[in-house]
Amino acid sequence: MLREEVAKALKVLQDGGIILYPTDTIWGIGCDASNTEAVQKIYQLKQRNESKSMLILLDNDNKL
Repeated sequence: MLREEVAKALKVLQDGGIILYPTDTIWGIGCDASNTEAVQKIYQLKQRNESKSMLILLDNDNKL
C-alpha cells in the first residue's frame, strides 16, 4: 500500500501538481521545486507573498 501511495504522489509531482505529506508536527505542502507553475500553485494556495521564501528539500547537496 505504501508503495502505491508513493507512486501516486510521484505521478502528481511529475505532472506539476502539489501534494500533502506528513512531518513530525504538521502536514507539509510540496511540489517539484524546479517546476515554476507548481511553485506558483503553492503560493496561491497559501495566499503567500512571493517575497517570502519557501523551504526546499533535496536528496543530496549536489543539487544546490
